[in-house]
Amino acid sequence: MNKVLLIFIWVLTGLSAYWIGLRKGSSSSESVAEVIRSKQEEQTSRPDKPESNRVSFSKNRLPDSISEQGEVAQGFVPFSEEREESRLGGDLSGRIQSSNPVIRMQAFAELLANPSEESIEAALEAYKKLPEGPSRFSELRMIAFSWAQVDPEGAMKWTQEQGRMEKYIGSGAVMDSWSRSDPEGAIAWAKENFEGEDNPYFIGIVSGMSETDMAGATELMTTMPYGRSRGRAASLLLERSWTQGEEVAMNWAENLPEGSLQKFAYGEIGKKIAREDLGRAVDWVDGMDESEVKTQVGEDVAERWARENPAEAAEWVGRMPEGETRSESMEEVVSQWARKDPTATAEWLNQFPAGELMDEPIQRFVREVVRDDPETALTWAEAIVDEERKERTVSEVKRVAERIAKQAEAAESGEAPPEQEGQGRGPGGRGGRGGPPFLQPR
Repeated sequence: MNKVLLIFIWVLTGLSAYWIGLRKGSSSSESVAEVIRSKQEEQTSRPDKPESNRVSFSKNRLPDSISEQGEVAQGFVPFSEEREESRLGGDLSGRIQSSNPVIRMQAFAELLANPSEESIEAALEAYKKLPEGPSRFSELRMIAFSWAQVDPEGAMKWTQEQGRMEKYIGSGAVMDSWSRSDPEGAIAWAKENFEGEDNPYFIGIVSGMSETDMAGATELMTTMPYGRSRGRAASLLLERSWTQGEEVAMNWAENLPEGSLQKFAYGEIGKKIAREDLGRAVDWVDGMDESEVKTQVGEDVAERWARENPAEAAEWVGRMPEGETRSESMEEVVSQWARKDPTATAEWLNQFPAGELMDEPIQRFVREVVRDDPETALTWAEAIVDEERKERTVSEVKRVAERIAKQAEAAESGEAPPEQEGQGRGPGGRGGRGGPPFLQPR
């Protein structure tokens, strides 16, 4: 009898402790759980949710595996809801704190699919519990983007209170979302809340507008002053046009104002074509008339080719007619080739007659070899035709040579080396010493 009584007390104690543990665990996330349960009930009661309210990751979809209704096809077996809940301990409130970023992102997406005051508050509470740093930047973007759909100014106020990186990422996501439905309101807010010309809020606005009004986004970008923000905005629009096809990107670039923006766009397109088909990129450059656009594209294609095979790139550039395009392209070849084979690079440069259009390639060569052989670098620097450029380059070489000499003396005497004005290449050298002497200019 005593044994039966002891067993009964032991079981009762265990059940009580388990019940208390459950109560404590649930109380810490009660507010999140309540909203999450309401979201789950809403989704269950609305099985025929319209397509516009679904969270879609179109670039990562597997259309041959899963139908629009999420049905299993062709043998693909996704995680079932039962398997996932069993593995993670159940509901959305468990998955939203998962250490698995994919599962956690899916949980945030479910919670924020139809943003409301309650779901945003629950997402914020869950976000605060995540480890700080880059690992939660994706969730930050999702919260800011969804919040802006219902209260963009409130979302912006919250992002302004975050740390430097969080503020930058969050405000960009808010502006992206806001400008898709109300670009005028987003632009007005950006102008009222930033003093200066290079307005960083315009980057997010351009990004959002490009989804619904590419022409309007481009026009806004062209009004931005020259600077980092306009460069970022132009890159976003280029990538947006490129996803729609090479012809669309070409047409977009063609309609940009002549100057730095158009040169940049064509240059980036040239790089993309070169990555896919180098021969076609080379033919494109060869077929152009001499112009600033040809110079930009030729320079970018030469740089791309020289990374893979500098000798072949040098042969192509050497066949170009004398002009700015050849000069700029030579500079890119020299930059890549001199790091691998400075002697061959010097031999190649010696094939061309001296002149101002050769000054930039020679200056680049000097900066690449100066730390290995300051004397030869000085000889090449003195071959520069433009007097102002020559004087500046010779002074740079002498400073580097002097610093190298002091370092050598310190090493021989066992003293600490003198403090350097800059690490790495100085005016362009490769670092390191003891390389072979290079050919001198004719």
